[in-house]
Amino acid sequence: MKKIMITASDGIELSANVYTPIDSSQPSGAKNSCAYVGGVIINSATGVKQSYYRSFSEYMASQGYVVITYDYRGIGASLNLPYRDSRLTMTNWGEQDFEAVLSFALQTHPSLNWHCIGHSVGGQIIGLAPSSHKLTSVFNVASQSGNWRLWTAKFKLQLIPVWYVLIPLLSRVLGYFPGSIIGGEHLPKHVALDWARWCRNKNYICDKSGNTYRPHFNQLTLPMHFLVIDDDHKFAPEVAVKSLAGFYENAKTDISKTTKDERDGGFLGHFGFFRQKHQVLWSKVTDWFEAHSDVLLVK
Repeated sequence: MKKIMITASDGIELSANVYTPIDSSQPSGAKNSCAYVGGVIINSATGVKQSYYRSFSEYMASQGYVVITYDYRGIGASLNLPYRDSRLTMTNWGEQDFEAVLSFALQTHPSLNWHCIGHSVGGQIIGLAPSSHKLTSVFNVASQSGNWRLWTAKFKLQLIPVWYVLIPLLSRVLGYFPGSIIGGEHLPKHVALDWARWCRNKNYICDKSGNTYRPHFNQLTLPMHFLVIDDDHKFAPEVAVKSLAGFYENAKTDISKTTKDERDGGFLGHFGFFRQKHQVLWSKVTDWFEAHSDVLLVK
């Protein structure tokens, strides 16, 4: 794994890690790489650092994929501006950050089929990036529309005060939204305000005036898989996942659902898929990418 910095078009630097397959026939420490079967960019969930995906990334590299993880602006090692900076927005996570990482991937390994794994918001922001149509395929895990109306009555009562009061109030007063409340990193002020505004809107992703915002969603005609987590009722219920899939109306979308039998029981939830103890599920991703690559290329 190599740590690098990638600069977005507006000058903000993003911390990224590149995992490269190593030829086991080479001596320990050798720099020669093995045949690459493809490339993968991992888009993190909201407030989740790239380090969370390390075990999964190492697994993907062991299967022959070049893997790039990164921290969105204002998160983890990419926190290099004050939390109140107006450039730290959720919209820019897609338009600037994912776009910059994708451009870097295409420039450094142009012969590879590049895929994306979107976790939660990571699957939402793909349609915000101008170059997203250059991907070969996408595999989304628990990626959903955040429109609170899609949740059951039990969770609606919990979500309404969060989106309408808690996040807007604390973000404006403190200049950030405390990460302890969501179990992740602090969210910069404008990231949190974007998130809350989207979740209040019946069409979810929207501009500051509340108008539906889908700048590049329609240009994606590639295969997209949406994985529903069977026990993720709090963060990404099935109806919300299906709603997001509908945003990519020209893509070849496919939806499946995990089961307890697949993972030998146990709670999975919104974040469990990428934990090493659930590695039995990871072949779902490699199987998808292999089935949706034009050809397995070697660099």
